[in-house]
Amino acid sequence: MRTGALALVIACAALVACTPELDWRELSVPEGRFAVLLPGKAQREARTLNTAAGALTMTMYACSLKQGSMAVAYTDYPAAALAADHGRAQLDAARDALLRNIGGSVRSEEDVMIEGLPGRQVYAEGRAGARLKARFVAAGGRLYQIAYVGERDGLAMADIDMFLTSFKLLR
Repeated sequence: MRTGALALVIACAALVACTPELDWRELSVPEGRFAVLLPGKAQREARTLNTAAGALTMTMYACSLKQGSMAVAYTDYPAAALAADHGRAQLDAARDALLRNIGGSVRSEEDVMIEGLPGRQVYAEGRAGARLKARFVAAGGRLYQIAYVGERDGLAMADIDMFLTSFKLLR
């Protein structure tokens, strides 16, 4: 009997050790017109932002883990605010706001295509070992921010990249 109980405890411990820590699932947000893979359940939050285009509502879906947070946020702008050079300025403003949040500086920044649209990807490091990797893209009058913020030694870059590149626009 004791041998059976001990075997059960060992088997349960082995199963726990083999269970992946990240529980990847697709989050589809029709009203936000996007879908993304997240490693846990997302929480919705809305906040008002004071921008050059006026007070706007940013809606965010975030998944918090012990190693950091992954989030997709979107803000609807007046059409002219994201046109041409104004769009670049809004991407810069979104990037700079995230950098301020971690007290960070850009380590690399590149233009990327996101769902066939020109976007930007940024990697930054900040105070107290903070790390940021984010993508920004404007689709119509909507600016999307797809971001991981966490510890420098937190999640593997492959997991962060899987999250970032899983972002899809719903049409």
